[in-house]
Amino acid sequence: MRRAGLAVVLAGAVLGVTLSLVLMLPGPAAPAGAGALLFLLVFLLWPWTVLPVGILGGALAGAFLGGGDIRVYVAAHLLLLATGGVALAVRHGLRLDTRPRRTPAHTGMLCVVGLTVVGAGYGLAIGNLPTQVLVAAYQIAILPVYFFLAIHTLTTRRRLVAAGLLYLAAVVGLTAVSMAVPGRHGGLLALLAAPMLMWVAGRTRGLRRATAVVLAAFLCADVLLASYRGIWLAAGVTFLVMLVLGRRSVRLGMAATAAAGILVAGLLALHPGVRERAQEIGDGLRQSAGYRGPESIVGLGVFAERPLLGAGLGQSTTDIYLADFASTDVGPVYHAFYVTLLANVGLVGLGLVLWPILRSIRAGLASRDGPGVPFAALCCGFLVAAMFAAPTDGHWELGLLPALTLLTSPWRATGARRPAPARAAWRPREVVWR
Repeated sequence: MRRAGLAVVLAGAVLGVTLSLVLMLPGPAAPAGAGALLFLLVFLLWPWTVLPVGILGGALAGAFLGGGDIRVYVAAHLLLLATGGVALAVRHGLRLDTRPRRTPAHTGMLCVVGLTVVGAGYGLAIGNLPTQVLVAAYQIAILPVYFFLAIHTLTTRRRLVAAGLLYLAAVVGLTAVSMAVPGRHGGLLALLAAPMLMWVAGRTRGLRRATAVVLAAFLCADVLLASYRGIWLAAGVTFLVMLVLGRRSVRLGMAATAAAGILVAGLLALHPGVRERAQEIGDGLRQSAGYRGPESIVGLGVFAERPLLGAGLGQSTTDIYLADFASTDVGPVYHAFYVTLLANVGLVGLGLVLWPILRSIRAGLASRDGPGVPFAALCCGFLVAAMFAAPTDGHWELGLLPALTLLTSPWRATGARRPAPARAAWRPREVVWR
């Protein structure tokens, strides 16, 4: 402990000196560098904050600093995640953390990393634009990035709970502030927290159950008001999986949330801003998919020409006529995640990406009332929604949720080795699975 304290103090001193130098940089580099260094210190002290800060920090930066510009959102997102990766490397070098145990999805996610490297190299070799290769590589690489950050930062139950509480507090606060803002779309951050609160409501009693039920109902209201069909589809599949495959405690939490949702909806309806948001739900249902269908058709055409390995990361079809854009270039990202994978890396790449996700779902649903059930159900929901949506910032939730599923599921019991029986024992020893 003394060695760890001295190492952190030394790292803080180095960061302080570096921060004073960074503040002298011109333009936006100064605040960006200063923020990265400050968060580096935070991540060195509390590594479990990497994911909550990375998820929420990128969203806040995109909303307030970039005015909703997706490029600012992605840049801030990646900067925070890279800062967390550096902090983990420093802690590993100083031996402040123990190495996490391998999960059933480790090999699969490492294959996804290899797929990204090989696909990017192939795309560059055949002449795809480097910027397009980078965009396509981000769509795939963001999954293992989130997976391994979760595995390496949430190494204990205490860290997992602390990160969850931090995320929940921030999401509830952001949702309360923006609930009555007309024209707001999303619901993703709220949906990630609501199923786990339902599970908690079914496993607890008294004040904890009441708190979990009210918060889950409040976040579900935000999901309903999101006016985003991809989130609605993900939520519907998630709750259906929990209802069908979950045991009595899971269904109890869902029923309590549904009952509380009626009260919460009545209270929220009193606010004029919430009523205005509710009126937008019909518009969201009637809104046409526009250019998304024609884009997917173009991507499937690329896949049909090279079905096995795809056309390489960064592939793009030039001068395609779309009704809303006239002539434009289509690709490498399409508004359907699976079309993006098929066009860029083919059937082989699609199989490699789905392999670790499906293994985590199987582990999470093995125990029908365990804490891994809501995360596995969310995996199912976003896998279905990915058929019709591919957000510009990537399906990072498909990297985060498999990690959370495995961290909260008893997969270790199925993969453990049975200890050899003692020869001299006068009675049978009880086998303990660790």
